[in-house]
Amino acid sequence: MRRTFCFGLIILLAISPFGCSKQEDKPQLTQKPPTGENRPATDDGDELAIKSLVEDFGRALQTVYLQGPGDMVKKSINENYGRFVTPSLLAEWLNDPSNAPGRVVSSPWPDRIEIRSMKPLSEDTYELEGEIIEITSVEKVSGGAAARQPITLLVKKTGTRWLIDGVTLGYRKGEAG
Repeated sequence: MRRTFCFGLIILLAISPFGCSKQEDKPQLTQKPPTGENRPATDDGDELAIKSLVEDFGRALQTVYLQGPGDMVKKSINENYGRFVTPSLLAEWLNDPSNAPGRVVSSPWPDRIEIRSMKPLSEDTYELEGEIIEITSVEKVSGGAAARQPITLLVKKTGTRWLIDGVTLGYRKGEAG
């Protein structure tokens, strides 16, 4: 009986704040903008769309293990990078996966891409300089980077979308730990 009473009291306390506010006091919910992979490009939003595309791609890097069996690596590249890159770049990586960015060892692993600069080369082409930030379980908790790898990305508008058309990787900086 006491357990039922406590449970009922908890439920009552949990839902009671929802009925006590006026409608005009509630903040309006806004819809999250779509990611760079499917956001239509507009003159005002091109740089935002490109930044979102590169950040989304950066988060996908940890999902592609480059040291697995060849057919598994190719499948992973296709599934995880296909929506971010042009068909020609995807074909290049599928032909030679050693040129693709991704996870090489279990730790450290690529966590994200931090963009350092973005410059337009033409109306439909941008070049971005940045770093792939690699982390271990330590950095996942405390922040920071176990290693940094320079990356240059060429991003092109294809139809109404921006896609990555070229990637150049530099040498890693730093050590794990």
